[in-house]
Amino acid sequence: MLLGGGHIAAIWALAFVQPLLDLLGNNPDFFVARGNTTGDILILAIGFTLVPPLVMLLAEWLVSKVSARAYYALHFLLIALIATFFFTQVVSDLFTVRSAIILALSLGLGALLAWSIFRFVFARNLMDILIIAPLVVLLLFVFNSKTTDLIFPEEGEFELAAKNGRDVPIVLMIFDELGTSNLMTSKGRIDGNRFPNFGRLAASSTWYPNESTTAFFTPHAVPGILTGINASADTLPTWQEQPLSIFSQFAAGRELHVLEPLTGLCPEDLCPDQTASAGQISRLKSLASDLKYVEGKLVLPPGMAQTLPDVSSNFEGFGEGREEEVTLGKRKNKRGKLAVKEEAKSDPELYDQFIRELPKNARSLTVMHLHLPHQVWKYDLQGNEYNDSPIEQLSRSTNNWMVNSNGITVSQSRMYVQTGYADRILRQMRRQLESNGLWDKAIVVVTADHGISFEGNGVPQRQADERAMGEVANPPLFIKYPGQKKGVVSPKHSMTLDIVPTIAKAVGSDSLYETDGVPLQGPVPEREVTITDPEGNLFTVSLAEMIRQRNAAIARADERLGTGGFYTLGPAPQLIGRKVRPVPKGTADALLDEPDLGKAYDPGEDLIPMFITGTWEGTVPSAPKKAPVFAIAINGTIQSTARPFNFDGRVHWGALVSPNSIRQGRNSIGIYRLQGKNLIPLGGNQG
Repeated sequence: MLLGGGHIAAIWALAFVQPLLDLLGNNPDFFVARGNTTGDILILAIGFTLVPPLVMLLAEWLVSKVSARAYYALHFLLIALIATFFFTQVVSDLFTVRSAIILALSLGLGALLAWSIFRFVFARNLMDILIIAPLVVLLLFVFNSKTTDLIFPEEGEFELAAKNGRDVPIVLMIFDELGTSNLMTSKGRIDGNRFPNFGRLAASSTWYPNESTTAFFTPHAVPGILTGINASADTLPTWQEQPLSIFSQFAAGRELHVLEPLTGLCPEDLCPDQTASAGQISRLKSLASDLKYVEGKLVLPPGMAQTLPDVSSNFEGFGEGREEEVTLGKRKNKRGKLAVKEEAKSDPELYDQFIRELPKNARSLTVMHLHLPHQVWKYDLQGNEYNDSPIEQLSRSTNNWMVNSNGITVSQSRMYVQTGYADRILRQMRRQLESNGLWDKAIVVVTADHGISFEGNGVPQRQADERAMGEVANPPLFIKYPGQKKGVVSPKHSMTLDIVPTIAKAVGSDSLYETDGVPLQGPVPEREVTITDPEGNLFTVSLAEMIRQRNAAIARADERLGTGGFYTLGPAPQLIGRKVRPVPKGTADALLDEPDLGKAYDPGEDLIPMFITGTWEGTVPSAPKKAPVFAIAINGTIQSTARPFNFDGRVHWGALVSPNSIRQGRNSIGIYRLQGKNLIPLGGNQG
């Protein structure tokens, strides 16, 4: 029986443990962002490797006490089922077929393996050799992966700089996944109509539109901002591995106020991790909850894996309360949490509290990294959460768009709305600094780690790719220098690596460590736009090419979405506000993804039902611009327009409507097709 248990442990290790630990071993940033300790990582690795096989062995032992035949039947079944998920990965790599076929083939191969072990000595001998597999997989993860340095961190030498300049408040705001092109008009200015607070900032600071970052992924890009050093791609974003930073340079004698959610460059003795008070059990439960989705992405057939939450855009909260979610429109009780050095709250509450508690001390250092407007896009302009949808995620884990430009338009419009919320946060920051009497005295730096590409046509959403530099590699940079009141637009090719040396010069710190950046108050050397991927591969274009791509991205967005307000984005903004007759009962050419959405809206209980999506029984042409225009009416008035697109084997459509159009209680939703000047009813929730 023990030998049989070893066989189960071996197959379990190959089917489930090795794929997961291999992924996590190559992505230690996952643990850094979540604040997991060495103990958490080891408990996960050892427990996941050993506990499930031990539980199955115990079950077999109990069954063997009842019947030997029942034991053999259970043993056969366990081996066949576990092996099935090993073979799904093999079959999925070899064939592109439907999930049901992949599962059927894999189940057959799993049963064949189990039968072979029972029938042939050779198969049993092979399994005897593979009993060592769990130990090998575990040892490779612990001692020979990128996570090894996190499990056994070296003693860091973190020393505070003694001379760190005058009593000038330092404020650094880092947005996430925000490109400069998303803030600009085709005339080369900040779009002050959509983003009045970014526009106001540009009018009272120095705007560097030709900024470039070092990487498309946060664990490398943010350290570049915080250190001014372009570390190798495999360097962990921790203070032990990157001890020279804005914290080591400016923390001495300053009041610190830090929100650093996804990196760990501020040591715990300076920035205590208040999430640690939740305890190890709470962290492990959160880790297990999220990793079940990661494991599902690894072992399930592609078609089934696509139905799981996206695990490529965030470090945690993948399920976001799916266990307790009743409908797409109901508020979730069990939210995913942002990994921050603060108590766990919803993002808006966290940001509001952080800004309210800004230091009033002129000798202070504030660093705020916000997970905005980063996916998942779910906030309206005020930071209120709206409903999700089956078309919430339209890109693969490889960051390739799965839809044409009409589908991408849905995501891009949602990004703009969430950027509008980021603009509101910027207003809160400025008002609080003004209230504290620090705005004029302070150096205020507003930037982002990287952008996101909405080009499509094979260009990845967010990867190191020469074709995406105008959107991904060009985050915004605004610096309001101490005493500055008038806006300046600088043509310099600034880099995120320049931020720390620029701050040092502005506050009169003349003992800065050696950086890869330069102070922007002086001349800037000629340099190309270069970003890296996690493997250290470099992707380079000229500054002129980055600017050309950025201008093309602005023009592309204007063509797809128009240049109006947030809730007029779409192919036919002239229809918004038009009154329409109710959709006749029985009309069902277009179906809502959630038929009851908005029918009994309770603002105190429900998410805002403003993301209106569904399917259409018609077909769409291959040319996106030739797809029909749909108009979405709320309570008899057109509120948004969209074009349908193919996704996941069906024709989908979707758009955001203004939350002001949603009233408490019953709301009618009508879907219409524009034909000439007429609107033809297609469906809705009237019936």
